[in-house]
Amino acid sequence: MNKNKALINSVVVSLLIILSIVASGCTSTEGPVDSANVIVSAGPLIIKEFQEQDLAVQILNNATAPIDSITATSFGTFVLGAHSGINIPGKTDEPVSASLTAKVQAPSFVSAPDTTMLTISYASGMDEKGNPVISSKEIPVETIVLPNAKLQFTGFTKGMEKLRNVASDAMELNKGDNATITFSVKNEGQSTIEEETLTVRIEIDNKRIGTNNSLVISEAMAKSGTSYTKGLQLPILDDAPNGETDVFVTLLMGDHVLDSKTLVLKVNL
Repeated sequence: MNKNKALINSVVVSLLIILSIVASGCTSTEGPVDSANVIVSAGPLIIKEFQEQDLAVQILNNATAPIDSITATSFGTFVLGAHSGINIPGKTDEPVSASLTAKVQAPSFVSAPDTTMLTISYASGMDEKGNPVISSKEIPVETIVLPNAKLQFTGFTKGMEKLRNVASDAMELNKGDNATITFSVKNEGQSTIEEETLTVRIEIDNKRIGTNNSLVISEAMAKSGTSYTKGLQLPILDDAPNGETDVFVTLLMGDHVLDSKTLVLKVNL
């Protein structure tokens, strides 16, 4: 069944390419261009699960014949959105390059591979019946799919015993005090986030004022699930200069930022 479906998809893609060639009038009597002369590259794709994002694909034509109606036709478990094909003329002295932009939708972060194969199709030359020759090329693309989690109820509060009070985006403190920051995390995606997968890191921009802190989220969160309300304290140094500094609250999975918020701390004389 899967083979039949793949065959049908291949036929549909070929027909669409041929129709676009006829509509644009772009046909070449040269070719077909060998796939070795079609150099395809794409940078790493970092995306949250089930979100849409543009994938930029760089294509270089190292042949003297043009390549027409270049489209992305498959991208592993990612869903490809509709996009316009591009044409690249043949080289004269130097290879000719162009960028193809395809909108993609990510799968679940749980099942996404680290590398996904991207297939592009293109037309070049004619066969003995005068029909465009459709060729394809496949390249690996580094893909990083992240959970769709966000910070909520994040800000300063007056002590660890008041974590559930309304949080503030700004606070004034004296030297030697502790700045208490409250937060929780919500899973806005569709896949379960396992315990000890996410970290909240809090950093004071001015290192003369205080020190940083971090906490690992210990709860698993299914769809629409939340963590417990947490709190972290940042000691304000006894010899801190007075004035303001930004405080960055960042939700991470490994080194990848999922969400962030900036607070403002003011130290009094």
